Amino acid sequence: MADRRVRGYIRTRMLGRVSTWGRLFAVLAVFVSSLPAAAAPTPGLEDLRSRVTELTTRAHALETELGRIEQEIATNEYNFDQAQAQVDLHRDSVIQTAVIGFTRAHQTPVVLKANDLSEGVRAEGLSDAAVGKDDDAIDRFTAAIAELDLSRSALEEARAEQAKTVAEVAQLRDVLMLELKELEAIEEARLSDIRQRAERAIDQGHTFVELEACPVGGAHSFIDSWGFARSGGRRHKGVDIMANIGVPLLAPVSGTVKHRGNRVGGMSYHLDGDDGNYYYGTHLSAYGESGYVTAGTVIGYVGDSGNAAGIPHLHLEIHPGGRSATNPYPSVAFVCNGAG
Repeated sequence: MADRRVRGYIRTRMLGRVSTWGRLFAVLAVFVSSLPAAAAPTPGLEDLRSRVTELTTRAHALETELGRIEQEIATNEYNFDQAQAQVDLHRDSVIQTAVIGFTRAHQTPVVLKANDLSEGVRAEGLSDAAVGKDDDAIDRFTAAIAELDLSRSALEEARAEQAKTVAEVAQLRDVLMLELKELEAIEEARLSDIRQRAERAIDQGHTFVELEACPVGGAHSFIDSWGFARSGGRRHKGVDIMANIGVPLLAPVSGTVKHRGNRVGGMSYHLDGDDGNYYYGTHLSAYGESGYVTAGTVIGYVGDSGNAAGIPHLHLEIHPGGRSATNPYPSVAFVCNGAG
């Protein structure tokens, strides 16, 4: 029964409380987790991202700690209120016992002269002040005072711990805000470069194809390598998205997927998109779903098959209307790096 009362008291104390820190760190966590992957290595970017992630993790831990302390304070407040109620309950019995002692002994007990009944009990001992006293009432009152002191001490300790943690949260918040401001500036500069590259590619006559999903479903990196020289006098007709072997490859649009390999590319997928465009991905390590798929379906896995031995990546080509390939960089940059 007592446990239910405590839980009810805590719920009443906590009802309607919305932690400002919790909202702040939830927003920061979403911001950090949604940061786009780099299209090309940016000096210091990964270290800064790691620091921001560590700070955000610590912020979550402190928020959890504050929640625990708040519950502990609520419990201690409940215990303190209950102890105070017990002191008040037994106060009248103690005074009555002292009055009886005064009547019988014809002298004023020290306990009745004291400004505070509790101090009077502590100073002289009510048992010596009262004649014909009720020992049980005095013992109950003394025990209630002791319990009240313990509850008060526990409550003060919890509040001190709360103040210390709140101060740490405030300090952490200031550092995190500075790091986020720096990260935001770096990200904006990087995305500006992506937009400029994409705009240049479009200006050069390449078609922009709107993709529904990033073709690589994990950590990756890529640059605008359209037209780069290749063996045999060939020119690069796609974008190479670097990633670890086994990272899922996603259908960039809905459509029909077929798997078949070739000597140069190795294991490959061929996607006839519902948008009327043809998509070719190669150097896979394994196949995924085939047949009709929706955008974002896993249709393969990053590998280094064909002539890509030792350099795992997805070579992706986009053929608008099924015709000649166009530079896929603008489309991939926009969907994978959030530069739209």
